[in-house]
Amino acid sequence: MHRAFKAAILFALTSFNLWGSTSKTFAENPQVTVSIYNDAQVPSDTLTRAEQQAARIFSRAGFDVTWLNCTHVNSGRGAAACNEIDAPGHLALRITARLASSTSDAAFGVAFLAADGTGRYSDVFWKRAQELHANSNVDLGEILGSVMTHEMGHLLLGSNAHAINGIMRAHWESGELSRIAMGTLLFLPEQAKRMLGRTAASKALLVPCRERPGY
Repeated sequence: MHRAFKAAILFALTSFNLWGSTSKTFAENPQVTVSIYNDAQVPSDTLTRAEQQAARIFSRAGFDVTWLNCTHVNSGRGAAACNEIDAPGHLALRITARLASSTSDAAFGVAFLAADGTGRYSDVFWKRAQELHANSNVDLGEILGSVMTHEMGHLLLGSNAHAINGIMRAHWESGELSRIAMGTLLFLPEQAKRMLGRTAASKALLVPCRERPGY
């Protein structure tokens, strides 16, 4: 899709409500495991840079991230590990070449949230990340990693996660792109506290998991 980008490049990421469930726990030093489904066949070096970018951003917020490559894992212990999706400790992220028909033309990703603001599944639109890279001087892996972080942020923050500044800003302009390149587009301090608080609160919860079709 060819589209003219003005000086201020708008970058809208959306979250959808999806009736579903959640949640279990994780340790006192919060670690997030992410099952990655690379349906768009993103080159391995680009995906590695994206994972490193996302891990750096989450590290600044007080989290450690472990990535599981689940694209071609169909059986055995690997499949079992990939399928242990249980927010907020284990999330699933799909990088897809398909664009959801219900998303806006400016959307680069979507997080699927239940009515109570919990969620464990998110999609990132690879073609949109490529378009943004083509119209800027920012590394494609860093763009993809920042998009991945934003969508994971929706899952960890819950409803009303957008902010006027930082990685969770709904519309990214030239300033946000510059900060991606400098490694300074981060979660706000209050967002880090909110994510840590939600993960701590989840330790008391144990709700049966209902899988999202397609994962």
